[in-house]
This record gives sequence, C-alpha cells and structure tokens, in this order.
Amino acid sequence: MDAMKDAAYRGYLCKSMGCFVLIFMLLFSSVAPLYAVPEDNAQDNPQGTGAITIDLAPEIEIDVELDALAIDSDEAQELLAQATPAQRAELERLYAQLDEIDRETEIAVEEYNAARMRLEQVAESIEVFEQDIELLEQAYEAQAQILGARAVEIYKGGREIILQLIFEAESLSDLMNRINYANHLSTADAELMARIRNQRSRLETTMQQLSFDESEAASLEFEMRARMIEVTARNEDRKQELRDQNFTLLQLFEAARLQDNLAEEQLAYSISDGTNQEIVVVPGSPVETAMALRGVPYLWGGADRRGFDCSGLMLFIFAQHGVNLPHHSGSQVLHGQAVVGALQPADLIFFGSPIHHVGMYVGGGYFIHAPRTGDVVRLNALANRNDMVAARRLDWQPREGAPR
Repeated sequence: MDAMKDAAYRGYLCKSMGCFVLIFMLLFSSVAPLYAVPEDNAQDNPQGTGAITIDLAPEIEIDVELDALAIDSDEAQELLAQATPAQRAELERLYAQLDEIDRETEIAVEEYNAARMRLEQVAESIEVFEQDIELLEQAYEAQAQILGARAVEIYKGGREIILQLIFEAESLSDLMNRINYANHLSTADAELMARIRNQRSRLETTMQQLSFDESEAASLEFEMRARMIEVTARNEDRKQELRDQNFTLLQLFEAARLQDNLAEEQLAYSISDGTNQEIVVVPGSPVETAMALRGVPYLWGGADRRGFDCSGLMLFIFAQHGVNLPHHSGSQVLHGQAVVGALQPADLIFFGSPIHHVGMYVGGGYFIHAPRTGDVVRLNALANRNDMVAARRLDWQPREGAPR
C-alpha cells in the first residue's frame, strides 16, 4: 500500500515538474526576442547594448525617399515635358519639404558628431593627465627617498660631518662656502619636493574637472543620440505624408529623380573615361580617392566603406592624403586656408548656417558628397545649392597606393 502511494506521489511530482518546464519554455520563448541581440550588432558593440560608446556610431537609416514607381527614362522625359505649371510648382514645394527634412537631419547628425568628438577629446586628455600624475608620483617618491637617506645620514653622523667640514676647509672662506653649499642642497631638495607636490595637486584638480567634463560630454552625447531618434520618428511621419500626395505628383517626382540619377551616372562615366574636359582626375589626388567611393551608402556617423555621413566621408578621404580631420563639418571648416578666388579640385566646400554639410569640389562646377539618408556618395552640381558659406584648401599629400 505504501509503495503504491509512493509511486503515485512520484508520478504527481513528475507531471508537476513537466508542466512547470513547459510553462517556463513558453514564457522564455515569448520574452527572449525582446532581449535577443543580432549577431552583427553584438560583434560591433562588444561593450553590450547598455554601454554608451564613443567609437560606435548609431546605424540609423531614414528613407525619406518615395516608393519607386515603375517608369523608365523615356517615360520620365515625357512626364516632365507634359507637366503643367501648377504641377511643376507643386513639385517644387515637394522638393522644398524634402530639403527641410535633409537640413534638420544633417544638423542632428553633425550635432551628434560634435558631442562624440568632445567626449573623445576629454577621454584622451584624461588618459594623458593620468600618465602625468603617475610620472610625478614616481618622481616624488624617488626624491623623497633621496631626502630621507640624507636626513638619516645627517642625523647619525651630524657631529662628524660638521667636524669634517671644519677640518677639511682650507680657509674660513672655504668653510663658509662648504656650509652654504650644503644649505643650498638642502633648500634645493625641499623646493623641488614642494614644486612636485604643487604640480601634482594642480594635475589632480584638473583631473577632477576633466572627470566632470567627461560626465557632461557623455550626457550631451546621449542627448544628441536621443535627438537623432526623435528626428528619425518625425521624418518617418513626414515621409508618410509625402506618400499621401496625389499619384501624378509622385510620378513627376520619381521621373525627376530618375533623370538626376541618369545624369549623374553619365557625368561620372565621362570623367572616368577621360572624355570630360572640364573635370580631370589627377592620379593620387583626393578627387580620385573620392570618386572611388561613389555609390557607398549614407550612414549616420559613418566614416568607412560601410557607409558615410558628410563629414565622415571627408575624414576618410583626406586621411589617405596625410590630413587628419575631425568628424564634424563645423570643425573641419577651421582646417586649412580660406579659399580666395576660384575653387580648385579637392577644396572643401561647406553649406548652411550653422554649418551642417560639407563636400569636395571636383571641378567643372561639381562637387562630391554624402547627401542624405537613403542616398549614396555622388556628384552634384554646385549651382543646385544656394547655401554654400565657406571653402577651405588643405595641404594634402599624394596618396600612396590604390584608394582604400
């Protein structure tokens, strides 16, 4: 009887445990996706999803373009030719809305880049000052040991040292010189110790300020990252509004965009095969390096071939020509010399107030840049923009080897 009860009890436990395991698996399967980290992202951010990094740009894409419509080049030309003045005016208003979205996005990107640059600078300063403090502490300890050894020696043999000074002196003047020299050594050591102490105190005060600045910079970087997300959401709403425009306007917009892309491709081809007489690419020049990057997608905070923002593109190009640029257009405008007179190939050109966009002049009235999210590195006519505010000429070196 007892054996039957034990068996029944064990069966009840097994069933209970099985139900518990089943419920746990169901709960975990529903919750796990919330915490799953894609493999690529996990590799890109080894510090974990909760860490605020200064070397990983947020890879946020905002496709502010409209859905592609099935039209070819001939249809695009016909549509644009048949557009009424009212339709063209509406198309211009649509372009103005997109330009405003681009402007707000670029400002948010460059503000984030500035915050991240500030955080990197403070972190580098802290590292340097920490090394300085360590060296001062070593110097302080070494000098303290020397002074300590002298003090012990004087304490143990003070009488003998005084007698030695008296009997070895050749004259009263020589004796006074010996005593003054000994006093000078003692005073010099004490002054050296005081200077080291004061310098270390100043460095420690600076370290405290830098630590405060680092916290402030990290907060600003976080705030700018949040603003980028806010701009993303707002632009998504605007994109939906643009999708709600009438079908004819969407067709006209797509036709104009298709024509622009075809014209850009033809221009690039004429440059590469040497038939374009106005734009001549010098081998080893920044223009050649830039042309090799055509087609790389725009990426917020990007500064390598995975993707570029406007200032990240210039940073990447000129790093191959011996020029170190910050990842911020408002800071890049402080480098090099102001351009006086006509633009030359490889000049940096800056747009907006405040400055929030940068490109490189290639010649013939064209420049190359990373325009906007959803687009790629491309050539554009400088005449199509009316917000150029500055141009700078950098002292670059010819590139060694093929473009990266």
